[in-house]
Amino acid sequence: MDRIGSLPDEVLSHILSFLTTKEAALTSILSKRWRNLFTLVPNLDIDDSVFLIPEEGKRERDGILRSFMDFVDRVLALQGDTPINKFSLKCKTGIDTDRVNLWIFNVLQRGVTSLELVLDFPRIGDDDFMYLLPDEMFVSSTLVELSLRSEFGVDWWQGGTNTFLPMLKTLTFESTWILLCDDLQEFLSGFPVLEEFYMAEIEWPQSDQSVSSESLSRLTIYAGGFEDFWNPKNISFDTPSLVYLEYSDFVAGDYPKVNLPNLAEAVLILKVTRDQVDLIRAPDDEDDVSLRLGNVWKLISGLRNVNKLFFSAETLEVLSLCCESMPVFNNLKSLHIICDADLGWQAMPALLRNCPHLETLILKGLLHHVTDKCGDACDCITREDKGRSLSSCPVKKLQIRGFGGTVREKEMIRHFLESFPCLDEMEVYAAGQNNDDDPTNVEVNRIYKIIAYKVHAEEISTDTVLQSESMSQTQMEEISSQFTPRNNRNKYDFVYILHGSPPPPPPPQSEDYLKEQLDAAKTKLAELNEEYKERQRVHDANEEYKERQRVHDAMFDRIVEQYPMIASALKARQAATDSEGSEASNDQEKKRDVEALLEIMADLYPDFASALRAMRGTDLERGEPSRDQGEMAKLDQPTSTAMAADLLPRDGH
Repeated sequence: MDRIGSLPDEVLSHILSFLTTKEAALTSILSKRWRNLFTLVPNLDIDDSVFLIPEEGKRERDGILRSFMDFVDRVLALQGDTPINKFSLKCKTGIDTDRVNLWIFNVLQRGVTSLELVLDFPRIGDDDFMYLLPDEMFVSSTLVELSLRSEFGVDWWQGGTNTFLPMLKTLTFESTWILLCDDLQEFLSGFPVLEEFYMAEIEWPQSDQSVSSESLSRLTIYAGGFEDFWNPKNISFDTPSLVYLEYSDFVAGDYPKVNLPNLAEAVLILKVTRDQVDLIRAPDDEDDVSLRLGNVWKLISGLRNVNKLFFSAETLEVLSLCCESMPVFNNLKSLHIICDADLGWQAMPALLRNCPHLETLILKGLLHHVTDKCGDACDCITREDKGRSLSSCPVKKLQIRGFGGTVREKEMIRHFLESFPCLDEMEVYAAGQNNDDDPTNVEVNRIYKIIAYKVHAEEISTDTVLQSESMSQTQMEEISSQFTPRNNRNKYDFVYILHGSPPPPPPPQSEDYLKEQLDAAKTKLAELNEEYKERQRVHDANEEYKERQRVHDAMFDRIVEQYPMIASALKARQAATDSEGSEASNDQEKKRDVEALLEIMADLYPDFASALRAMRGTDLERGEPSRDQGEMAKLDQPTSTAMAADLLPRDGH
């Protein structure tokens, strides 16, 4: 039995939408039913490289590219006017650009919401002709996602001067260069609900620029400054809803406005030339370039609310210009820094001192350019206040990547273990390649990872754990002695993981620590038990009430069925009530029916009337009138009905 073939066309077309258009088209040979089924898919993924593989040189054959273009024309023609969700088009040189624009126009007319274009069409001829996108794309009312990529550049300005895409939420530019209109703020105004904006390799126009958007939540910019002048003039960020910023650019002359109140995560990659690095280390107050670089503190101040922060090595070098104006990062929990042997740590002490709630510090590399200003944070220069910025930093976890095993790196690790007072765990990952000529580098090539766990109890002695039998315990202890703190304040157990070894066991814990964890677990369990009991009590009460209500309803129905006189009187009473046009709720109607039943029974049976008065008199003595009348009626219904059933004559007369 063909189980797949028995599925509805809608399900099959949904399955085919996960394939490329070429792969989906191949299913047409299965049977007559499958012949045009692939044309119903709501997603099209057209890639000329997939169509032309696997033969090398196939693109250059006569008729091959024409065959590909005819295939796309046929697919779009077979689909007719059916709606389309996503259209992905990847084309290289040799494809007719006029036909490409007709394809794009076709899917725009059919309400496409996600459009991905990878069009590598180079400039052609002496007139420097460049492919232009169709005008209809810049005013689409359905596009939600738009991605443009090209090896030869994206020129939005030529066709998009009057851009307005009211539904667009995600915009991606990725190219060797991107040319937008002269005013970035004006450009962004064409996307009133834009949430994510990605630009890779934009060339700033030679004017002040402002990234301004009320709706933008994620922003990624990789810029290259001006064509003839490396550093842009003035860059502003006015994005109050932004939560993620990834920004790579040469340092601007000024940052007049940086409004990022909700920013949670930032990646900052500032770039400087070699001459500018020299100026940073020996600033000249009369030098114009030096003064321009000094305005970077405005940008850094705008990042003060982040929870997670990433700095490149050049950014850390530039930050040395604003050590005195470094903002306090009160919300920062995780700090990532890339280090470079040619760039300095002058800003590291001020940065660590201004992170009062830092929990995780990740350093990619430890080697850096040594100056007299970084000795506070590292072990490079002997000085009295060495480690002062570390001793005030509350970091709990330190991760070091790219460890090469040099003496200088080992001394810095020892310095961290001695100076960070709250450090509980350190992870050190070895570099992929090490210097075999370094005599201090013995055995490091075999080590994949080193973990140091802080010992919290005096009675537990430090220990070295080896996760492989290929190295002796003596060798591991010899290496660990190069990291072990010289002071007695901080003690650590070391775990060494070699390449190909299993993960380490959990760190040993003191009895006091385990007892605290056990007590906390017991307390939490007791709270959960009480909460469960309360919920069960409420559930049982609800079930009890529902059961009483079911019994009451059954008694009521039995009385009405067994005593025709009561049923007739009740029906007459109900008819009179309905004629009054009452709009009472169902609960009120049920209450009125019960009261009517009791009144009729009291009129017909004197003994019942006496018993009913006695019951209500007892309730009055107990203070029941203070209770809500609606609630009182509900409580009395089952009791009254049960009493009525007991007092009524058994013979039905």
